[in-house]
Amino acid sequence: MHIKDYLSATMLSKKTSATLDSIEKGDTEKFIILKNNAPKAVLMSIDAYETMEEEIEDLRLAALAFARLKSFNPEDALSHRQMMSKFGK
Repeated sequence: MHIKDYLSATMLSKKTSATLDSIEKGDTEKFIILKNNAPKAVLMSIDAYETMEEEIEDLRLAALAFARLKSFNPEDALSHRQMMSKFGK
């Protein structure tokens, strides 16, 4: 982290508009908000947040798939033909 990534809560309250503009323009990726010199929050663009949420969901689904593969037994699986006859049209 760079020192420019940190922003005091006091400075944020004084320069909210400029800070949001900086994030929107892409001048900075995120700000770590400090209160009493301790990190309290992260401020980032909505696009960066949504991308992060999607990546976390992708990782969660991948972990679930790998866990299921460990207990997968091909003998218990249904074939495509069986699935189509059971659920298909």
